[in-house]
Amino acid sequence: MKKKIFLIIGILVFIFLIVFLNLTKKEEGKEVEIATVKYGSIVSQISGDGELKAKTQVNIQSQIMGRVEKIFVKEGDEVKKGDLLCLLERKSYEANLTLQKARYEQVKNSFIRIDSLYKKKLISDEEYERAKTEYEVAKASYEDALDKYNKTEIRSPINGTVVKLNIEEGETAIIGTMNNPGTIMMIIADLSKMMAVVEVSERDVVDVKVGNLAKITLDALPDTFFIGFVKRVGYVPITTTTGTEKITNFEVEIELQDTSFLLRPGMSVHCEIITAEKESVLVVPISAIGRRRIGDREVDACFVIEGNKAKLREVKVGSYGEFEVEIIEGLKEGEKVITGPYSVLAKLNEGDLVKPRKRERAERKKGEAGDVIRTMRFIQRPRMRIRR
Repeated sequence: MKKKIFLIIGILVFIFLIVFLNLTKKEEGKEVEIATVKYGSIVSQISGDGELKAKTQVNIQSQIMGRVEKIFVKEGDEVKKGDLLCLLERKSYEANLTLQKARYEQVKNSFIRIDSLYKKKLISDEEYERAKTEYEVAKASYEDALDKYNKTEIRSPINGTVVKLNIEEGETAIIGTMNNPGTIMMIIADLSKMMAVVEVSERDVVDVKVGNLAKITLDALPDTFFIGFVKRVGYVPITTTTGTEKITNFEVEIELQDTSFLLRPGMSVHCEIITAEKESVLVVPISAIGRRRIGDREVDACFVIEGNKAKLREVKVGSYGEFEVEIIEGLKEGEKVITGPYSVLAKLNEGDLVKPRKRERAERKKGEAGDVIRTMRFIQRPRMRIRR
């Protein structure tokens, strides 16, 4: 009998200890990560992907039909404006030029004599008009023949590099029409000035302005970045459909401030465009802010520690940075906000007991990003030139 009594007492004591320990643990509160509301800087940026293009790039096409007789350049050659690129077969054009020139000289001499007689009123107005018309037609035919003859020489319209050669000697150059774009004989690009052409989502493009600073990285050069400035923000949307989802982007052109001989048109690029920079504003980690229901409204809110309890506070946010968000209303400097962990924050309720714990944040990555931004700020922005 005594053994049963001692056994019951032992079980009761064990249950009491378990309940006591649980209550004690509960009183300590949930362990949470916190951050202090402080003044800092916010750099808002958006990203986009695209490709590299030369700022000036031209497709070389023939304005007359003819067989390519001689090519004087190859891919990679640098050319100056006016340099001879290739020569079309010109025998027929030369023969026609000779014929039209001879006819023009004959009609011209005849018209000079008729004009002299007309001034002396020795011929009628009708004869004079007919001679004048013949002269003008002969002159136009000669000038047209000369123009076509000159077009057998294909010359460079810009200073640049031959980045693509699409034709070989002996092939025929086709003139472009409405239904046929014609033969693109070669492509010349000025590689001294490069552009990054990227697509930005419709939600972000409204924040992009001409002159915004940008950081450009290339897949081909992952350890190098270039600085650029937004030169154009497109107005015509680029729409693509993936399954049932329609994606709308807009084209943004960014001019690189510096270039390298390693850069090639068509290289894949990733751009981070700075849309806003603010100094001395209240900031908290982005992870502290979320959409919460307060009363009958869903608002931006965060949990603030008051004593040892979590208190839900509505806030008004401003610009978003890479790691932090600007607080316009709702918090004061020095207050402690709960930032995580997510598993606790997602289930946290107003009035819950909490216990702050040390949080090791990825300060190194943030510091590296800040160094890049600070470096970019000191770069001289190019002045906008207005052509008159």
